Amino acid sequence: MRTLKTTLCALAALMSVAAFAQPGARTQEPPKDGLKDAYKDYFSVGVAVNINNVTDPDQIALIKREFNSITAENAMKPQPTEPQKGVYNWEDADKIANFCRENGIKLRGHCLIWHSQIGPWMYQDEEGNLLSKEELFANMKSHIDTIVTRYKDIVYCWDVVNEAMADEQRFPGASPYRNSPLYQIAGDEFIAKAFEYAHEADPDALLFYNDYNDADPAKSKRIYDMVKKMKDAGVPIDGIGMQGHYNVYGPSAEDIDNAINLYKQVVDHIHVTELDVRVNEDMGGQLRFNRGADEIANWQKMLQEDQYDRIFRVFRKHSDVVDCVTFWNVSDHDSWLGVNNYPLLFDDNYQPKRAYNIVKNFDPARDNAVIKEDFVPSSFNAPGQEYPMVNSQGYARFRIDAPQAKSVIVTLGLGGQGGTVLRKGADGYWWGTTAVPMDEGFHYYHLIVDGGVMNDPGTGFFFGSCRWESGIEIPAHDQDFYATKNVPHGKIEDVLFWSESTQQVRRAMVYTPPTYYKDKNKKYPVLYLQHGWGENETSWSVQGKAGLIMDNMIAEGRIEPFIVVMTYGMTNEARMGSIRQFNVSDFETVLVDELVPYIDANYRTKAKKEFRAMAGLSMGGMETHSITLNRPEVFGYYGLLSGGTYTPEELEGSGVLGVFIGCGSKENPEGVTSAVEKLKAAGYNAMSYVSEGTAHEFLTWRRCLYQMAPMLFSK
Repeated sequence: MRTLKTTLCALAALMSVAAFAQPGARTQEPPKDGLKDAYKDYFSVGVAVNINNVTDPDQIALIKREFNSITAENAMKPQPTEPQKGVYNWEDADKIANFCRENGIKLRGHCLIWHSQIGPWMYQDEEGNLLSKEELFANMKSHIDTIVTRYKDIVYCWDVVNEAMADEQRFPGASPYRNSPLYQIAGDEFIAKAFEYAHEADPDALLFYNDYNDADPAKSKRIYDMVKKMKDAGVPIDGIGMQGHYNVYGPSAEDIDNAINLYKQVVDHIHVTELDVRVNEDMGGQLRFNRGADEIANWQKMLQEDQYDRIFRVFRKHSDVVDCVTFWNVSDHDSWLGVNNYPLLFDDNYQPKRAYNIVKNFDPARDNAVIKEDFVPSSFNAPGQEYPMVNSQGYARFRIDAPQAKSVIVTLGLGGQGGTVLRKGADGYWWGTTAVPMDEGFHYYHLIVDGGVMNDPGTGFFFGSCRWESGIEIPAHDQDFYATKNVPHGKIEDVLFWSESTQQVRRAMVYTPPTYYKDKNKKYPVLYLQHGWGENETSWSVQGKAGLIMDNMIAEGRIEPFIVVMTYGMTNEARMGSIRQFNVSDFETVLVDELVPYIDANYRTKAKKEFRAMAGLSMGGMETHSITLNRPEVFGYYGLLSGGTYTPEELEGSGVLGVFIGCGSKENPEGVTSAVEKLKAAGYNAMSYVSEGTAHEFLTWRRCLYQMAPMLFSK
């Protein structure tokens, strides 16, 4: 008995590509170029490093490939470099600086003055008493002069003052500054002095004020006000450093955009200095206790990918003022946030994540895309439902009511990169538009709400992926052939039949043409039409629109009427990972030995081989391939729709009257056309069809049915 093994292997490979497969920890082929190359026309891409990063050969190779700016993560901070007054520790800082010198990579200095990771000697005496302002300034100047001078040849900019602004103002009129010992001693004058000393030590270096929560509307205004006040007083501040310690829930791209627009009013240089995107919302000390305990779920990774995508679109938009974007270490393995907070573009094994590819392989045209606001409800919406909507360009827009949710994802919209992450609007609804226009035709999708899978209540339900899914229809330019028209319509009946081999009642959907019940004596040919993996007997008549396609072809005189039988192909017993082991014999018995006799007994059919056809899409095509070859006495016409090919050797002695093989242009068009040419050369009546612009999807198969039907029963 012939088996499905070879063709099912091909199908399994295709389906694994189409699925939401997250790359695992296996080693991947390293990229040929890096982030720095992708962004060469926008800004520098930097990375914070520790000593291990610049001594391990594999990490060195990664750094040199990906980045063109380096920051010492901790080695140049005040306490590591001068733990005691006048006692210096240059070992780690020198190694990082020398690495930059040896490899021609510019170095960001981080940081000169900070209330944290600073030796207490800077601001208090041995008894713990705060120093005088003059003593503080003398200590600051000595430290700044020494370190800036030492690295003057390689450091091109410094984060001079770090995190001097308060996170919140608890009451009107409260100080906008952090109440650090430095502020207690000198007020905001310590900020001005730090910049003055740094400029004196290296007049050529760009000098930055650096802070976190940089996109918070209130804090960004405090940062702006401080910098403007300082610059108005002549303080040499060249830029603002936005640390960029973000998370998957925020800040919004709008808040980041607004902050940059605000900052660029007062400085000419903005650096994103410490970028990471974690999967929780913890802040401050809580991050030490919650570094993630469980493996990150795929939906959380999707949120991260979307956040990285959104923020880099903002950064590219402002490349006139954003000079450098620096990631806060090389990989999750080294991140201060911990591996399980999944914050960076490279995982624990230094392998690029999907987020890396999204950040790197951006489409500049998408950054400037103009979406037409001519959205209308999808034709597959539930009665009375306005959303989802589609527009004339093929974009889809969603609105979901989930007031208590933290995240809502639509599994449609980025072509395998996860889907469309919705954002909560001021009206309480979750809103989102696909990042790119969708391919024409029908698409399955569902919602992921805080990790839970559910359907969109705005649409009808469609059986796919072994479950009832939501669905959306993107209008196609050639949709007229499956449109609902004022023509005679046939019937689609839900038929139950007994299966002795499986000891159960089974189901089939049977299309009878408009003339079937008018002329009681006329008999009809029959097409047995199979669905694909994850679908069922309803799929062809609902999302496939087989009934409407038949009605329109009959009304146009394109075909002579025939019956179409659609039954469950028992495909879904084969789960992902075990499709290669699927055996068609059980379904072959149900179809050939039970359903065909039932149809011939209960409908007016022409019960001969030359009046029977079998065709199927995807895995249904694989079943068709096997069954038609195993039982050539039953079917006279064969159709494979994205379901493999026939060879002349396979068809030898079959007595087949016609063969149709079709697929989408994004599938295997060369294989299809080549196979049909060989069949024709061998003397077979064969036809190939390639659906332009489509992939493994229902528009491909609708078009295939439309092209295949006229050749059936034509001899």
